[in-house]
Amino acid sequence: MTRGTILFHDQFRFTDGEIGEKLLIILNTPKDDQPYLICKTTSQCKYFITTEGCHSNKSIYHIKAHKDGFPCDTWVQLHEIFEFSKEELLKAHFVDKTCTVKNCLPDRMIRAILNCIWKSEDISQFHIDLLFPK
Repeated sequence: MTRGTILFHDQFRFTDGEIGEKLLIILNTPKDDQPYLICKTTSQCKYFITTEGCHSNKSIYHIKAHKDGFPCDTWVQLHEIFEFSKEELLKAHFVDKTCTVKNCLPDRMIRAILNCIWKSEDISQFHIDLLFPK
C-alpha cells in the first residue's frame, strides 16, 4: 500500500476509544520500519466549508462529490494523523479483513493534501519528517 491509497476500515478505533467504520487515506509510503501515516475523512460538513481545496487554518481539505473516488462531498481531516505499523495494517487487511482498499487518489490530489498538511499548524515535526523527507 502506498501514499494516496483510500482504505475502508470497519473496525477503526477512534481517539475516544469508539470503534466504527471510516474511510482513511494513506499519506506516505513508509521505508524500513517507519509507520504508515493515515488521516480520516468524513462526509459531514466541517466548519461550513463548501469550497473545494485546502483550508489549512481549519486543517481540512475538501473534495467535491464524484471526484477522485468519493461518491459524496468529503472533508479530509488533517488535525489528527494516525500511525499504523506495517504489521498492523497488513494484519487488518489480510488476516482480520477489517480494512479493504477502495481506491487510490491521483498523484496531484495526494500532493495537494500533503501541501495542505504542510501549511497546517496541527502537524508534529516527526510527521513532517516522514511526509517530507529531505
